[in-house]
Amino acid sequence: MSKILGYIAYEGPSLIDGAPIVVIVNKIHTNSKNDKTGAIVQTFIIRSDIAPMAALQSGEDVSICGDCGHRPYLIKTGESDEPPCYVQVGKSVQSVFHAYKRGRYVKADPATIARVLAGKIVRLGTYGDPFAAPVRMWAQITRYAAGRRGYTHQWDRPDFDVQAWAPLVMASADNIDQAAKANLLGMRVFRVSVGVDVQAGEASCPASAEGGRRSTCAKCTLCAGTSIVARDIVIADHAAGHARRVILIAAV
Repeated sequence: MSKILGYIAYEGPSLIDGAPIVVIVNKIHTNSKNDKTGAIVQTFIIRSDIAPMAALQSGEDVSICGDCGHRPYLIKTGESDEPPCYVQVGKSVQSVFHAYKRGRYVKADPATIARVLAGKIVRLGTYGDPFAAPVRMWAQITRYAAGRRGYTHQWDRPDFDVQAWAPLVMASADNIDQAAKANLLGMRVFRVSVGVDVQAGEASCPASAEGGRRSTCAKCTLCAGTSIVARDIVIADHAAGHARRVILIAAV
């Protein structure tokens, strides 16, 4: 009997805008080809009614990414000047969506998925923001996991429950001011810097080039929210066009 490709952990309204979304858990039995992450279970948060590339191009990915300034649609329309999201939506995310539409994933309750994920490292939101789906679901399916890695840009929303989310995810920050505000709210922070710019209370991501690639996301324990006591993490911008942004900042 072949191994199950993955599980449907949630099908329902987005907590961001109410549109239909689905949370897919996969890469459970296979190692990732990503040298930075290493062997880690992936989760994809996608619109259940629109192909990921179509949602990205129309702006309907707001349902799963919220007001993140890295959304290509916001950059295209001039509403954001942040670097674009590095996720290659046309490849892995699109293939996950098509597998979902073909019925390749098994719908299971949180307790069943939790047992499958026991002892594994789980990424909350390989694509999409974990906040789009219920925090209780995330806590339940990862309750026996050996570790969690997760990031959210939605930490500044008035309906964001810091107490519930802080142990599960890091607050994504795009500058020092955002990082300071997230800290004040009670979040640990993962900050993206233009160039190498490590501040007091931060440490370079050990899986990054500037961190010497001395670990992987699967082996490193630092991006585990407030479930551990550790410095905040910073990584140099590595999205498309990052070299040009470093030159522009240096010229200012």
